[in-house]
Amino acid sequence: MIGIIAALKDEVRDIKNNMTQVETSEKAGMTFYKGMLYGKLVVAVMCGVGKVNAALCTQALADLFNVDCVINVGVGGAVAKGLTVGDIVISKDSVQYDMDASAFGHPRGEIPNMDMTFFPADERLIELAKEAAAKVGAAALVGRVMTADLGVDSQALKQELTELFGGACVEMEGAAIGQAACINHIPYIVIRSISDNADGDLVETYQNNFQMSVVNAAKMVLEMVKNY
Repeated sequence: MIGIIAALKDEVRDIKNNMTQVETSEKAGMTFYKGMLYGKLVVAVMCGVGKVNAALCTQALADLFNVDCVINVGVGGAVAKGLTVGDIVISKDSVQYDMDASAFGHPRGEIPNMDMTFFPADERLIELAKEAAAKVGAAALVGRVMTADLGVDSQALKQELTELFGGACVEMEGAAIGQAACINHIPYIVIRSISDNADGDLVETYQNNFQMSVVNAAKMVLEMVKNY
């Protein structure tokens, strides 16, 4: 079974609309939609915004549905040069950049007692995503997804994150899903469509491009499921 997580209802809308034989269940304030999508058994869910919601949701998918993989779909802010609104970021890995135990001698992003900073995405899912991008005609970059409970609207922070992690985009759930998936030995990937440039024009750019970016991201995931 394929688990599909989005933070917002619009981000999971097109997935749900293409599903058949849907059954719903609820856990921890989240509604899970289990059904068929292009002949594959899937469960789609809106987890809510932020790392705690994302991790809770991933654990629920593991415990309640025993999913074979997790795909996180949504929008993000561009950090890597050359990315523009509507482009796709396919995670090679993810990092929680607001994890900072440097006072105790740990590098920024490293989780103490786990000795992990980056959560690698599944190679098969990366290849599926690259093939999906080619099929739907999306401009896609395989890169690092950087996660925090923070909306980025600062060029200075973008530069800092580039120097620290060399990431492609910023968002608020991916690495939490990555951590929970890795702990449970579940393959995962993050698919993000760029909605903004994570700069001083964040709110206006995001609002103007959110729906277009949501559609682009959903097209990617639908194509991935077809070929899974």
